[in-house]
Amino acid sequence: MSQLRIACLLAPMVDTEGPMDVVDGKVLNGPKKIMGKYGEVGLEAAITFAEENKNCVHLDLLSIGTSKELKALQQNAIAMIQPAKLPGTLAVHALELDNLSSLDAFAVGDLLFGMIDRLEKRPDLLFIGKDSNDYCHGIVGTYLAAKLQIPYFTGVSVVALDEGFQSVTATFNESEGKTVKKLTLPVALGTTDSLNGKDSARFTSLKGVMMAKKFKRNILSPSDLGTEATNRTEVLSAEEVKKDRKNQRISDGEGAEKVSAAMNILVNVDKALERGDSAGTDASVDKQVDWSGADSVDFSGSIVLLADHDGHKVRLSTSQALTPVKKLSAETGKKVTLVVCAENLASLGASLSAVDVDRIVGLESSAFKHATGMAVGSALLKLFDQSKPDFFFTVANDLGHDTAAFLASRLGSSFLPGLSSVELDEGKMKGVRIVANARYTTTEKALVDGATQVASFRPTAFDPAVEGQASEFIKINSVEIADTKSALLEFLAGVESSGIPLAEAKTIISGGRGMKAKENFAHLEELASLLGGAVGGSRAVTDLEWIPHNLQIGQTGETVAPDIYIAIGISGAIQHLTGMNDSKYIVAINSDEEAPIHQHADLSIIDKWENVLPSFIEAVKETL
Repeated sequence: MSQLRIACLLAPMVDTEGPMDVVDGKVLNGPKKIMGKYGEVGLEAAITFAEENKNCVHLDLLSIGTSKELKALQQNAIAMIQPAKLPGTLAVHALELDNLSSLDAFAVGDLLFGMIDRLEKRPDLLFIGKDSNDYCHGIVGTYLAAKLQIPYFTGVSVVALDEGFQSVTATFNESEGKTVKKLTLPVALGTTDSLNGKDSARFTSLKGVMMAKKFKRNILSPSDLGTEATNRTEVLSAEEVKKDRKNQRISDGEGAEKVSAAMNILVNVDKALERGDSAGTDASVDKQVDWSGADSVDFSGSIVLLADHDGHKVRLSTSQALTPVKKLSAETGKKVTLVVCAENLASLGASLSAVDVDRIVGLESSAFKHATGMAVGSALLKLFDQSKPDFFFTVANDLGHDTAAFLASRLGSSFLPGLSSVELDEGKMKGVRIVANARYTTTEKALVDGATQVASFRPTAFDPAVEGQASEFIKINSVEIADTKSALLEFLAGVESSGIPLAEAKTIISGGRGMKAKENFAHLEELASLLGGAVGGSRAVTDLEWIPHNLQIGQTGETVAPDIYIAIGISGAIQHLTGMNDSKYIVAINSDEEAPIHQHADLSIIDKWENVLPSFIEAVKETL
């Protein structure tokens, strides 16, 4: 059996759950640097593969940072591996750099490419933490894979080596469910917060620590690489997110008394609670569109938005992203094109008929059924071959990020991810995005001249655009897609709570581990039904399989912004808060007075849910 070469990119990250501050008005810093959590789960998988396939696996660990940071991080990783006991081979590479904080994700990708190019052989399998140097927006992985000319797949939750080491079988979490794919090597995988059931790497031992101190690392400097690292974006400023919640607490009295006080605040004082239909706007089913065929389209001087859809209708997120796009159009006079990549354009016709843009361009292919950023990006790259737009935008989800990063990589463009605002500064885009687990915002600017400017929008930051009618519908006759060297083995459909997509719900009832058992979520379903809402949950309960994974809310799940968010039995881990902080009004029911969720709530009921929820449900029935 041939030897498999696995590379793990391990980034020294500021501990975003600990103390943080801003240096020089724009650099986020903290007293503690840790191994990036997402890279850590990739390391654990790599070690396990080496143990399970004795003397068949070679591991390369690659990191960039200061000498002090890298020594601590890599010795910790080596101690986990215990090289003297490893049934394989190990090499550890450290690029010592004092100005890492001044480099953007593209420059970091340039340096990592230079490091990989120096290896004896290129890796067959790369594990790249989705948070590598870019706060969970996945630019480094997509960009590096593009430079290496290998496929990149993000959000892997399970991966297994196939016999002969020619491929892997991988499971990916998507908004509609899970896909299982066979991926031909070489391939790069973007890891998130859990891989193969592990959410962290193994502990170190004293023996491992002693091995690590003796292990010889390969120390590099930028001059060793012969690679130019170039920033494509610049951070102009960073600010701490200001909490503007009401922080009202109800802690006195019995459960029913607390509910009575809470209902008075919710209904009469804050007017936050009402019965209603939580579903997003849906176009009339009898409206269809007439497509005219074309071999190509002129995109010169235009703005392009990539539609976000579920195969049946355009999602609310598309309308939300259209709001800043139309504002930019009004300021520049540039026309807006909505590009739709779908397996069957006809199935989207009804929802497309209500989108107010200058034209809609459709691309149809079976490759778009469970699309990847590489598949969509390569099709768009060919579409833009003759004429390129001035601006290209996507929705800030996994597919949107991967597509935008792929395009920016290939077009030599800047990419500003997850923007909550955008404006032009001397012709270049400038925008604000949320970083560091929603604790800070940064204002960033594109630097590249003459290329298509690329960005993605955090949809929950914007109200939906006014409906209208596109004046032209063009279907591209022939679509060319790059070979991703992958095959779909299985699709496991997720479940929509009450038939309402989480991202479109105006009311969300969310449960955490404090709900104690799967059957207790029936109470949340009842309350959601009364309020016309949807049920979601924290990562803890999706890991326990109390609710489907696609109902997870948080940094690696759905990002939501309902009118009211009721969190029950949720402590408020920072990763969960990242996904629901845009909610207009937050209610927390938790017996722990010190739970972080209370600091982010407008109204908190301090009690066990068992003492509160039955009375709350009855009060809703009587009051609304």
